[in-house]
Amino acid sequence: MTRRAPVYRWIVDPRTQQRQPVRVGELTQEDTRWEFLYDADYLARGPAAWELDPSVIRNKQRAAFTRVGSVPFPVFCDVALSGWSLDALRKRAGTLLGSDAARSDEPWGWWERLLYAPADGFGALFVGHLDDKPDAFDALTDALKSVTKASLAHASRDSSSGAMGGERPKVSLYVDPGHGAAPRAVLLKFAQPSERADTVVAEATALTLAAELGLRVPAHRVECINDAPALSIDRFDRGVGSQGIVHHCVSAATALDLMPGSDVEDARRSYVKLRSKLKRPGDAQELYARVVLNAVVGNTDDHPWNTSLLQVGLGEWALSPLYDVLPFFERAGVPAFKMDITRHRPSRAATRVNLLAAGQQLAGLEEAQAMAVVDRTLAHVRGHWRRVFIAHSERLPDTRPDDWARVFEHEWLSP
Repeated sequence: MTRRAPVYRWIVDPRTQQRQPVRVGELTQEDTRWEFLYDADYLARGPAAWELDPSVIRNKQRAAFTRVGSVPFPVFCDVALSGWSLDALRKRAGTLLGSDAARSDEPWGWWERLLYAPADGFGALFVGHLDDKPDAFDALTDALKSVTKASLAHASRDSSSGAMGGERPKVSLYVDPGHGAAPRAVLLKFAQPSERADTVVAEATALTLAAELGLRVPAHRVECINDAPALSIDRFDRGVGSQGIVHHCVSAATALDLMPGSDVEDARRSYVKLRSKLKRPGDAQELYARVVLNAVVGNTDDHPWNTSLLQVGLGEWALSPLYDVLPFFERAGVPAFKMDITRHRPSRAATRVNLLAAGQQLAGLEEAQAMAVVDRTLAHVRGHWRRVFIAHSERLPDTRPDDWARVFEHEWLSP
């Protein structure tokens, strides 16, 4: 069976300053063969016709891009439904779509997960006609009202795209800040039932510490939705207001041409290879500082879907703001990353030796300069984590900061 759907990209009309969809091409699935073809009208836009990703659909060619397999091109995996949002929309499928083919008791493959995904998902792309999209906002808002710790226990752990923050239950919404301010696009990430309730406080703490160290971090806060703790983080791929600018983003996995479910030992899972995609001044140093921060706070969930690149021009990609830095409470010993941090494999252990080598290979630093980054990060985290943790605990009283001392005050990176 052959299925086809248009692919659109959000842009901002310079005359009205309102965003509008522009058709960029067509996606086709024929059994296990996927094809993407740019529209001639889009290519005629010349320099304004930006490419879709920095790895696969990076050229503005007139011939079709093809891929064989059960999974589409990585850039489309980024915008497909997954996890909690997928569950919520499937439960409302009959009402939202009015089609027997979309009954919630039938399995959804990648095609359905693309067609039924909201047009306001990750980045600027969406698949399918805008008028055919389900009214996902109301469905997700209604589902959010009934979120509890118990309901999250049954949430899907499938995060095959992983964009916007990995496997933990998450939902993207616009919130009204009141006082006449424009709506703000946020991502709510919930703690899993198997995790401590104050895990979201630890993640917020890591993000705030990163910002204090000078890293680029979106605004974030801890919320409690009914009895379910959540981290609210502003979306960096959206401007202010529901009609504001939309930034195209791709996951680092897409930039590295990694498919969901790829082998964890794949040599492309490498910060050094990701570094080669970055051309903007300062991004290499920022990437290295994030690696060091992950080591210091014990974030071992740094897989390629937990980092993104932001498109800033034709053939230009920048490191997006930082997100999904989760201190792992249960770990013991030296953290092991999900990506290699030097050219020499394997190099996933967060040892001082590996970090100093990464400083040279990722950021061009001398050993003394890299050591200064490590020591500064260590000192700031150890000296300030408790203050930040307590500040983020105001809306979640059942927290125990003393329990997290062994995570934020470890000794393995000490000189």
